[in-house]
Amino acid sequence: MSENITNADIENVNDETKSAIYSSSFVMDKELFYDFSSVSYNRTKKIILVFLCFAIFVCLEVIIVGNVGNYDIVIAYSLAISFIMSVTYFNTARTIDKNYKRNLISFGKDPEAKEELFEDKIISSAEGAKREFFYHQVTKFFETKQFILLHLQYHMYIAINKNTLNADIDEVKAFLVEKCALVKKRKFMNCANDRKISLVLLIALIVFSVAASVVNLILKTHNIQILR
Repeated sequence: MSENITNADIENVNDETKSAIYSSSFVMDKELFYDFSSVSYNRTKKIILVFLCFAIFVCLEVIIVGNVGNYDIVIAYSLAISFIMSVTYFNTARTIDKNYKRNLISFGKDPEAKEELFEDKIISSAEGAKREFFYHQVTKFFETKQFILLHLQYHMYIAINKNTLNADIDEVKAFLVEKCALVKKRKFMNCANDRKISLVLLIALIVFSVAASVVNLILKTHNIQILR
């Protein structure tokens, strides 16, 4: 799983499976991979939302102030922002698809994964290859429909399958909140619907940009006629 492997390769990890407090094992098939990748849309959603608010602010300011010279700029900016955000959204989708296909090529099949939570560390396994992590490396908590995700550096994640956990989900969450002391927001950010939300925001941005362009053209034409 290219998105939940970090550069912290640890050799000769001891087999402490029997002493793990919590564990989760699963096969990362296409459905699970796409659910896991919902977290990739979290940043996309925030970026589109920021630019939507920016576009609305700039357009309203120009319309209220009535500066004829800024109409062309608003139209250009609105359309450019819509294009850039569209590229951002579809690039995210394309990257997720490429990462899944890369996994199939790397492992020759949907890989088997296992996450084990110990008192002092986390052991992550994929097709027999083990990595060892520590709770102080976790910087954020995320959650999808199928996974609890622990964010590490370089946008890497440890994926814990909620359906195969050997304990209650809320119990495991409480354990992680207690152990991961460096996480600033002590809650799990739900990104299960971030792909849909990103798409809705993108459509809203495009519709607003087109509408703003039409309104600005009308106002520009009207002001030019008045000036004549």
